[in-house]
Amino acid sequence: MELKEYQQLALNRLKEYFVALDLAAAMEQRLKQDNTDLPYDALEMAWQKVTGRKIYHSRKNGLGEAIPQICLKVPTGGGKTLLATFAIDFIKTFFLKRLNAFVLWVVPSDAIYKQTLSALRNREHPYRQVLDRASGGRTLILEKTERFTPVQLEENLVVLLLMLPSANRRNKETLKVFQDTSGFEDFFPPEDDPLANRNLISRVPNLTSYDGINGPIITSLGNTLRILKPIMIIDEGHKTYSEGAQDTIRSFNPCFILELSATPTDASNVLYAVSGRDLNREQMIKLDLNIMNMPNLDWKDTLSASIRLLNTLQTRATEYLSNGGKYIRPICLIQVERTGRDQQKGHFIHANEVQAELIKRGIDPSQIAIKSSENDGLENIDLLSEDCPVRFIITKQALQEGWDCPFAYILAVLTNPSSQTAITQLVGRILRQPYAKKTGIKELDESY
Repeated sequence: MELKEYQQLALNRLKEYFVALDLAAAMEQRLKQDNTDLPYDALEMAWQKVTGRKIYHSRKNGLGEAIPQICLKVPTGGGKTLLATFAIDFIKTFFLKRLNAFVLWVVPSDAIYKQTLSALRNREHPYRQVLDRASGGRTLILEKTERFTPVQLEENLVVLLLMLPSANRRNKETLKVFQDTSGFEDFFPPEDDPLANRNLISRVPNLTSYDGINGPIITSLGNTLRILKPIMIIDEGHKTYSEGAQDTIRSFNPCFILELSATPTDASNVLYAVSGRDLNREQMIKLDLNIMNMPNLDWKDTLSASIRLLNTLQTRATEYLSNGGKYIRPICLIQVERTGRDQQKGHFIHANEVQAELIKRGIDPSQIAIKSSENDGLENIDLLSEDCPVRFIITKQALQEGWDCPFAYILAVLTNPSSQTAITQLVGRILRQPYAKKTGIKELDESY
């Protein structure tokens, strides 16, 4: 797979960072051997050398070990997942310096989870092909319900996909990650060997056991991860900066954390930032972004304007196809204030109300989908298929991150956004250019 120029530059920066880290670690070791009391932090020194920035946020895992935790800032549509697959090879080669590795890949939502899992398990997909090249064809993609053995780890590049709520100890439903589970016994001493259990706990003090330091250790997936000290890939890294999420992430004792985000927080160590101009130069996104602020406060006027614009775009798309171009079906994404079945009363704009208004204006019901936590109108639907009729998608925030559909051209905001990060993420849903190639038709190469 041929990388875009900005993707290659991001990976070059990552490799440069590892070279600097090796040099800084060697210096730190020499200072220790010489019993020098000079303060020296190899991670911070490498960071400063590569980025030229002095502010570095130090991180430690659950064992109290200092670990690199860095971020690649990539706008929506820039191929964060592809960068992550290449980065895994770089991390295991230049940081761990070994052929295989165990990777814990953390995502924040069900939508991203399904998309990522499907792509990584498809041997024809570019993401999987990058991993297979890095592992010599020995790649194992797992979910939390699947078991693995020490032998499999020795012979494969293993990637375990985990949704963030599944990792958060405060989330009741997925405490299963930390419950006793058969299938991981090979990673732990026999239950009837208290000395071996105590020795392992002395090496990995944050393992949970049935009786404190006297063991036996609980044979859970969570404890197994703590022993393995995985590489961690965190998609939409800005979602993980609550105290509970950070505590959970570091409690898995990662050896390296790579975040990917379009909107990193001030607490992120951004190693490389890709700009929207970089993506536009490579024909990855729809720019200009046309912003239309309706003078009338009636949401129905905004809806009317969106319908008219969508019909204009559909006309252009039909002309483009008839002149030898590719199939494009422009979609309007509509953000409402409420979607729950018990939230229809009151002055808030509800998804069902908008759906009814669209139908009233002559839109076929088959062209409308509602996406919410209660109603997944997009489940098992291929929006890029020529057989798909969907032209309007109504949501509140279910598509805020990780949803990819290059046919989405219009964002009709019927709410009063209060979060800059949230609206930035939602705008990102309409930026991806169909087929990552400009059409040459102005209206179809921009977003609204």
